[in-house]
Amino acid sequence: MIMKAFRIILSSILVCLAVLIFDTEVKAQESLKSQIVTEYDGKPYYIHTVKKKQTLKEIADIYGVAVYDIIKENKGVKTSPKAGELLRIPYKQQEEIIFVEEVVDTVEDNVATEYFENDIEPIFDSERLYKVALMMPLYLEQVDDAFLEAEVSNKQLLAKPFSYLHFYEGFMIAVDSMVSKYDMKLDLKVYDVDQDTNKVVSAMNDPWLQSADIIVGPFHVKAFERVMAYAAENDILIVNPMTNRDDLVIGNRNVVKVKPSYRYQMRGLDSLIRDKYTDNNVFIIAEDTNSMDYVRMIEEIVQNNINPYSLVSNKHIKKIVKKHHDAWLIEEVEFDENTYQSDNVTLDLSLINQNPDDSTMLRNQILFSNYSIDSLNEAKKMASSIRNNLFIVYGENKVFATEVLNKINIFSGEYPSKLIALPDWSKFDRLFNENLMKLNTVFFDDDYTNYDSYSVGKFVCKFRDNYGTEPKDIAFHGFNIAWYFLNALMNYGDDINIGITTYEIPLLNTRYSFERRSAEDGVENSYWNMYYYKDYEKNLLQYE
Repeated sequence: MIMKAFRIILSSILVCLAVLIFDTEVKAQESLKSQIVTEYDGKPYYIHTVKKKQTLKEIADIYGVAVYDIIKENKGVKTSPKAGELLRIPYKQQEEIIFVEEVVDTVEDNVATEYFENDIEPIFDSERLYKVALMMPLYLEQVDDAFLEAEVSNKQLLAKPFSYLHFYEGFMIAVDSMVSKYDMKLDLKVYDVDQDTNKVVSAMNDPWLQSADIIVGPFHVKAFERVMAYAAENDILIVNPMTNRDDLVIGNRNVVKVKPSYRYQMRGLDSLIRDKYTDNNVFIIAEDTNSMDYVRMIEEIVQNNINPYSLVSNKHIKKIVKKHHDAWLIEEVEFDENTYQSDNVTLDLSLINQNPDDSTMLRNQILFSNYSIDSLNEAKKMASSIRNNLFIVYGENKVFATEVLNKINIFSGEYPSKLIALPDWSKFDRLFNENLMKLNTVFFDDDYTNYDSYSVGKFVCKFRDNYGTEPKDIAFHGFNIAWYFLNALMNYGDDINIGITTYEIPLLNTRYSFERRSAEDGVENSYWNMYYYKDYEKNLLQYE
């Protein structure tokens, strides 16, 4: 009955959901565009010969199409195709067509089933039936005739039955691939479980569930805690797909937490500071007293990594001082031509001018402040106007993030500044991107979707074909979970709880690196992506 009702949702989304068009059109480079056009399967295409070191992104820009469209029409093509390879490029109908029929057979049509170029064949019992339970909030009781017949609107698309549908759809793409690729024998059962206690009890009363190999969900914490106890009693691995809370794994050996905890960000921060920010004044800004535990960790990391002193060339100091003196003259601001205030010290400019090829030693200072009390007032007393100042800001409120970002941006007009934003500013939409780029802001995120990658492009194409819309972030999440745990289940069988602590395979937009703090605890993912904005695009920072 559940599956039947869910099929109603799936059929309705194909009819009702508005198609979102991913528009990546840019002006084509006419001199590089092929003049050869042919017809294939009833549709016109350019035939492009790949040049040396040419990427799919560059080719897509030439023709004003999306990378996904090229991947879709050329199965098996890589993001950096070989020179001389022939590709079909979707043709724009407004241009004149010159058909060259002979070229059709020279385009390789290699249909690849893999999403990842370096897939590792699992070792598994080909006769075993794997039982997987998926518990997620579908709100099927709200899907009635009136809901299905209602005119599509933003209000309807935001209704509860659509909340997690993309997760299910991404999950099912991975399921279909595993079954077709490896002939995996899979018994998948989907339960509609949300905050309603009766739904949780009904699922746990199903005799089928007792012999499940793995449970994915429920999504809501209270429901998860009840099913978690059931999973422990029946020795079933249970995967929490949504929460960052790390207390769920403590003392619960059967629990797997996919979302990494904030404490694991400290590893990446340690590598980042050691690599890029050892010669800076550092200002650690806490939103309020609630984030003090993490802020103290940050303070220890900074103390362990930055140099006590930095050498700044006198030539550079003279250049900066002259710039400021010239500005003050224009503004008619009084100043002493023989001294300059920076880094909480007064520099003797006569010594600097007498030794232009020498350097001046400046102390690297660390300042912690509670933003709710101090704002940025204390930072101005210690800040440097002749070298970079690093702000490490920790806060979970969007209003705070927006306000402090704007203030640091204004501050950077006089004091060169860079920003590390913690713990999860990537979830805040509509932050001012110009400020983020100006401050070379580094973010942490548990996923990072590179739309130019082969695997992401293929997934997007498959999702479009199956569901007639663009996948949301949660669709990638659903695919990753199904792909990873079905592969792990086939490799390790009943020993999956042990195997996943060393098991890593490619995923669409993140990695799973599971760790167990003690023998009695469950496992949790420890991997965070780090990236920065440049030219309005995310750029990944790689640290192990």
